[in-house]
Amino acid sequence: MIKAGSGYSEAENSIDAAKDAAKEAMAQAQIPKADWAMVFCTFPHRANYEEILKTVCHLAQTSNVTGCSAIGVLSNRGEVEARPGVVVLVVSSEKITPNPFMIYQLGAGGTKAGEEIGELLKPSKNGDNSILALLPDPFHIHPELLFKGIESKLGHIPIVGATASEDPQITDTFEFYGDTVASGAVSGILLEGDFTSYVDITQGCQLIGPPCVVTGANKNVISELDGEPAFEVLKKRIPNGIIEDPMDILRLLFVAFPPDPNQKDITGSDYLVRNLIGLDQKSGYIAVPQNVKEGQVIGFTLRNPEMAREDLKQMLSRAVSSQKPGNPYSFGLYFNCCARGTSLYGHQGIDTAYISSALGGLPFIGFFGNSEFAPILDKNHFFTYTGVLVLFSDG
Repeated sequence: MIKAGSGYSEAENSIDAAKDAAKEAMAQAQIPKADWAMVFCTFPHRANYEEILKTVCHLAQTSNVTGCSAIGVLSNRGEVEARPGVVVLVVSSEKITPNPFMIYQLGAGGTKAGEEIGELLKPSKNGDNSILALLPDPFHIHPELLFKGIESKLGHIPIVGATASEDPQITDTFEFYGDTVASGAVSGILLEGDFTSYVDITQGCQLIGPPCVVTGANKNVISELDGEPAFEVLKKRIPNGIIEDPMDILRLLFVAFPPDPNQKDITGSDYLVRNLIGLDQKSGYIAVPQNVKEGQVIGFTLRNPEMAREDLKQMLSRAVSSQKPGNPYSFGLYFNCCARGTSLYGHQGIDTAYISSALGGLPFIGFFGNSEFAPILDKNHFFTYTGVLVLFSDG
């Protein structure tokens, strides 16, 4: 049986915050000792990350701790952004084997780190039921290259998580393993055993209009969509008022790619949101951050708080309906984009309020990352402007 608990503290004193969050998590789980724990801390605690980890390891009585720094953290008790915050999750289960790790290999943009993680975890991966949570440094690791390296050694394995975040004024993030703090690294945990996991995503940017077919392109520059100048097609999708300022187009409108470039349609929430990186009204060209080919399908999305709330509710409805009778969810993780939260809704705590309302007192924690990870159609992808919800229950 899985026993889990979460703790949350906004105390300014780092040691007090760690104690409060860890004690609350252990009390909720009703366990004397955790098998593993996860910790996320906001950047005002940066000078004391190591002391926070030592405190959590001591109170949870485990060195199997993973986590990272964040611009904001969250739990079933709420969210805190850009202020002191610590969240802790503790878990105990005879049927879940935790394998936390830290990798410092930064060569080849993440491929070497992935290969090293794969080699490290290969002896531990004994069964088919596993899930891998990754927390890499976004300034040194490209998620897709990291996935490629891991899968070259382990084969396909579901990957969830997010890139670490920090104070936007600096270009460092911090990764946690046990009571060790590193920068420019990848921390994570492989979970294996007899358990059930449910993964779903909610999009902060919603599709506007039907998908388009690329009918003219050169590398990452699209000249035609559906046989018309690309910008003219884009202009037809733009809500009134945005077209007056091209900078607003780049700020509010995004491109949606299907998970598989050979797909002929984009359905539901299964799409990858990427920024528009340029447009030319005179030539009709638009530029996207990856190469495209003629015949490929793309869509356009709008960053909109009301539409995002509706998509969040739909995701939670799916999660509730997927819960097996007599086997409720035991705990969860929620990896939220740093472009959501207050910057999306204008209010703090929206996502966690909806999650708690749908899932009751389920213990969960998470943080606001720079990009998020989840599998779609049996392939791992990195996302932007999304929330990734991961729920666990007994097998």
